[in-house]
Amino acid sequence: MKIKRADRAITASATAAVVLTAAACSGGGGVAGSSGQDLVSGGSLTVGLNSDPGNLDPQRSVNGPNLLIGVFAYDTPVTLLDSGQPAPQVVTAWKPGKHSYSLTVRKGVTCSDGTPMDAKTVADNISYVGAAKNGSPMTGVAVPAGTTAKADPATGVVDVSLTTDAPFFMQNLAELPLICEKGLADRKSLAKASAGSGPYVLSEAVPGDHFTYVLRKGYTWGPNGASTSATGVPAKLTFKVVTSPTTTANLLLSGQINVAQVSGANTTRLRGARVFSAGSMFMGQELAFNEAGGEAASDVAVRRALISALNMPDLAKIDTGGNGKAANGLVADPKICSGDTMAGNVPAFAPDQAKAALDQAGWAAGPDGIRHKGGRALSLSLIFANDEPTTAATAEYISAQWKKLGADVKLNEQSFDQTSAVVFGKGSWGATLIGLGVSNPATLVPFFSGPAPTGGNNFGHVDNSGYDDLVAKASAQDGTAGCANWNAAESALFKNSDITPISNKPLLYWGKGAKFQVLAHVLIPTSLRATRG
Repeated sequence: MKIKRADRAITASATAAVVLTAAACSGGGGVAGSSGQDLVSGGSLTVGLNSDPGNLDPQRSVNGPNLLIGVFAYDTPVTLLDSGQPAPQVVTAWKPGKHSYSLTVRKGVTCSDGTPMDAKTVADNISYVGAAKNGSPMTGVAVPAGTTAKADPATGVVDVSLTTDAPFFMQNLAELPLICEKGLADRKSLAKASAGSGPYVLSEAVPGDHFTYVLRKGYTWGPNGASTSATGVPAKLTFKVVTSPTTTANLLLSGQINVAQVSGANTTRLRGARVFSAGSMFMGQELAFNEAGGEAASDVAVRRALISALNMPDLAKIDTGGNGKAANGLVADPKICSGDTMAGNVPAFAPDQAKAALDQAGWAAGPDGIRHKGGRALSLSLIFANDEPTTAATAEYISAQWKKLGADVKLNEQSFDQTSAVVFGKGSWGATLIGLGVSNPATLVPFFSGPAPTGGNNFGHVDNSGYDDLVAKASAQDGTAGCANWNAAESALFKNSDITPISNKPLLYWGKGAKFQVLAHVLIPTSLRATRG
């Protein structure tokens, strides 16, 4: 399962080898490798989605398909560069204070209905997501909980008040889709109609099948002033739900789909056919546990033994189909806080020592080989999404190794949506494969501390005081000044086996009859061009 921008394939899981600079999305909106003669204006493109996006309200869902299509209708305050630094978009300038920010909103930005995307609307969006009572899954991710904002219409300035430290506030704000006032007033309408200031407008929604977006005229405020009047910008986009990666690759090769994220074994065929691609390394699968009371994995000795039973380099090869590499932390390279946070902190591969550790912790093997302690079996349900063939292979390897330890493992393969629903509070599970694709370590905090679902995003019920203390220290420092503490906080999670990253993989966007640019794992809408080849 992948969360947030990871699965733009996703995601959320995720995501993503081309490293782009701010200039790559410059005002003319040109696309590398395309000449004016190659471009087709006024055309239509079909974009593949690996699952149904579900709720189209961009502030009510963090699944990858919804995030992928959301950027076409909804602008964000700033754009994130591959370096992890923010660049202007709707917000052109910002100034930090002590638990505050001053944001200057670009003049002339309009919503698809003609109303202004002004300072008041930007402030209303920040305040809505900042209010935990509204239940947005972006609370604590795009906007810190408790954040409020007020606008000065005369100056176009938004004054943001924070209740907590927010060292990467602007980076996180790049995750916030801005909804126009009409949509804020009637959120149910967002299921079938978009209400944003982005370059496209939702014209048709057929859940489970396709979603059609049409181009806006007069859009001129994309990254570095990119506009929709550039040559080759498609007039219509159809986002088609195709759940099979192999089918998606086939449709790309035949030209029935023009743009899609494809990873794993199918990338070999696409590369061999010289299909255009752009993207970067992204988080593959991560192994997490349900540490709620009553679950076998609530025992740290169990978690560490289970991880010690796994050969992580081999597992990374399985998870990426041989196309990626082993992870070295919770954020893929290049990352804003560089360094290997896993080395020396993740339990080493030592199956015999893992068995001995379980013996010492009181988990004794019974006549059937299954371990028990205090009348409770060492039983786990390993839940994972069926979005990629490599994920099933990864789960099967893990299950086989854990069974050798004396664990009773049940594989639970579900759709992406079902897996997400279960892990985030609507079902029972013991371990999961998940992909938390983020741009900075602060974004991860709600997933490993604070309230568990459905009151929060701490899906594993993690209670790690070492992590919490280091996060507090890091959060009190501005941006990269706190990287040493952020890295140490990650290491604290690995020492307790609260989560264990498995791999980084190239999650690429592929184009047939289309070219585009990808920046910080996001397909830039104003860079998309229809081509003749």
